[in-house]
Amino acid sequence: MQLYHNAISTCSQKVRMVLHEKALEVEDKLIDLQAGDQFDEAYIALNPDAVVPTLVDNGNVMIESTLINEYLQDAYPEISLAPQDSYERHQMRLFCKQIDDKLATACGVITYSIGLRPTLLARPKADVDAMIAKIPNARKRQMRTDVVELGVAAGQFKDAMLTHQSLFDAAETMLTARTWLVGETFSLADCALIPYVVRIDHLNQNTEINHRPNLKRWYEAVAARPSFAEAVTKWAAPAVIAMLGSAGDAVKDDIAKAMQT
Repeated sequence: MQLYHNAISTCSQKVRMVLHEKALEVEDKLIDLQAGDQFDEAYIALNPDAVVPTLVDNGNVMIESTLINEYLQDAYPEISLAPQDSYERHQMRLFCKQIDDKLATACGVITYSIGLRPTLLARPKADVDAMIAKIPNARKRQMRTDVVELGVAAGQFKDAMLTHQSLFDAAETMLTARTWLVGETFSLADCALIPYVVRIDHLNQNTEINHRPNLKRWYEAVAARPSFAEAVTKWAAPAVIAMLGSAGDAVKDDIAKAMQT
């Protein structure tokens, strides 16, 4: 089994969580997104969308992190990450779908607007423009251009923050009377959400976590699991996390202004 992934990619983190929860051995194939590894011809042959992660198991190539996790649950059910109850399984899949449909894109907006923009602005503009031009999806190309140029003043930023707040509010409600997002089973839903809470934390937007006590308790419980250490902490280079945090601190006033407009 081989996993093509990036150290701090949210979608990579959620697949690594499942792999480690299931105690599966995997060969790491790191993709440096800022260097443009995802656009290499050999990788495009595996993942035409030029995104991470990609899983290769028994010669079969799989893309889309949620579907990869569903595959891992089906193919390696010995350690289950899904409730036994059919309705709860539906709720798990529904929440994962909402993350895919809403939170994944919103997180990209926030990450580049706040955390990665200073690094990109320090690079030659022609190099950054050339890398953006390689993004296969036209809408994503435009979004990346806007957030690199405008940062948190980009039109997409406020909506992205509101999307995070909405999904975090939903999680807060789901966690009112239970330990995990779906029933009492640590599931694919928990693995799917945790990277986005981590990203908000790394960007020093901690109020989005701290004023939701159920979400904060859940975050602490997930972070205490051995899989979190292997899937998230192990890959979170201190220099990178410090860079993301400093970038978040630098634009806190600008974020407050953007959210009021």
